[in-house]
Amino acid sequence: MIRAIINITIFMGILSIFLFAVTQFLGTEDEFQIILSDTEITLSPTAIVTLGITSVILIWLFFKICNFIVATYHFLNGDETAISRYFDRNREKKGFQALADGMIALALGESKTATLKASKAQKFLKKPEITNLISAQAAEQSGNRDKALKFYKELLSQEKTKFVGIRGILKQKLEDGDKETALELAQKAISIKPNDNEILTTLFELQLEKGDWIAAQKTLSTKYSSGLLPKDIFVRREAILNLAIAKDNLKENSTNAALLANKSSPELVPAAILAASVQLEDKKKRSAINILRKAWSKSPHPDLAAAFANVEPMESADERYQRFKPLIKMHSGSPEVIMLEAELALAAENYTEARKIMGDLAEKKPTARSLTIMAAVERGTGAEDAVVRAWLAKALGAKYGPMWTCTKCKTIHNEWLPTCDQCNAFDTLEWIETEIPAKIDKSTELLPLIIGELEKDKKVPTEEKE
Repeated sequence: MIRAIINITIFMGILSIFLFAVTQFLGTEDEFQIILSDTEITLSPTAIVTLGITSVILIWLFFKICNFIVATYHFLNGDETAISRYFDRNREKKGFQALADGMIALALGESKTATLKASKAQKFLKKPEITNLISAQAAEQSGNRDKALKFYKELLSQEKTKFVGIRGILKQKLEDGDKETALELAQKAISIKPNDNEILTTLFELQLEKGDWIAAQKTLSTKYSSGLLPKDIFVRREAILNLAIAKDNLKENSTNAALLANKSSPELVPAAILAASVQLEDKKKRSAINILRKAWSKSPHPDLAAAFANVEPMESADERYQRFKPLIKMHSGSPEVIMLEAELALAAENYTEARKIMGDLAEKKPTARSLTIMAAVERGTGAEDAVVRAWLAKALGAKYGPMWTCTKCKTIHNEWLPTCDQCNAFDTLEWIETEIPAKIDKSTELLPLIIGELEKDKKVPTEEKE
């Protein structure tokens, strides 16, 4: 700013000196004579000043005309000039206006208008990397997928638009159900833009659907390292993938994968059960028990109880009851623990204790399992067959209770899976209440492995007990 003030001051000083000199010159009364051969011209000071100014203007105009002629020649010759830049600016203005109109038309769902505007923009701008995308999206919107595919393929010809072209074709292949080609395209897109969240998510889902857990694990790690996934979600999903790898024995160190899954998410029931079985195979009974107890402390589950029972398969019913007491105390009063304790009492043939434990649970929370337990209690205490059949009849029409259910599509699964069989969603199976009615033929089918295994060992049919 100070420099600008100095420049203005200098300019005003020079201008003042010039005007002062001109004023002094005009104030003189002397005439000036110019003699050219035989011609004598007498000029006043005013005429001399006027002549000088006119001469400067004429010289300036002469140079401007010369520059214009030269510029016109270059323009006609195809060289870049001020004239060509002027016309180029006008063309760009019209082109970008058409491009903006095309984008607005696309947003409004006017695919025909968007196509026309894209063509007009291409005419003025000569930038297919911009206009082809709008043309492809307009074609998609109007249902002309072949035309859209043509534009997407044209985008593949340039490095800076190749990713956009691949993504467009990938979308079409997904809509067509061509998962193999879609997977290949997703891998190509990631090689161009490794941290794109949309493509990483698509690639992850395709790998899961294919059952390629190891590749999906790598994609998951990429998402996390790129800051696209919170740590808690990453840890949970990595644990599930490790569990899937271990279940399918995809690695030589699948045993380590099972243990890693349990370490990452100790509350994940299937991981705890698999890790415990691995420890039992290695003769590490104490470690197996600790794993199951830790998972049970998070949330009681019948599969955990069955796995805990399997730790000592040859023990007596009374011994098993005593071994389960620490687990029962962790969640005393919860429906799952009440039914578990009642089943343990039934296995020990302590029917009166089983009835006492059940209390009014079968009335307050009637499920196929709780009602079947009551049927077993009545049979054990010597009730008439009509009473037993009445409980079993209720069990037939009651809901199952908690089951592995997909929270996305609500599909019921008999066992936990990494992905839903119905909608292929990942990590959506939760142990929640269902409204599905039970369909059973025999009461013992609803009793967990805890009783079932003991009954096998005893090999005593129900009729003999009666």
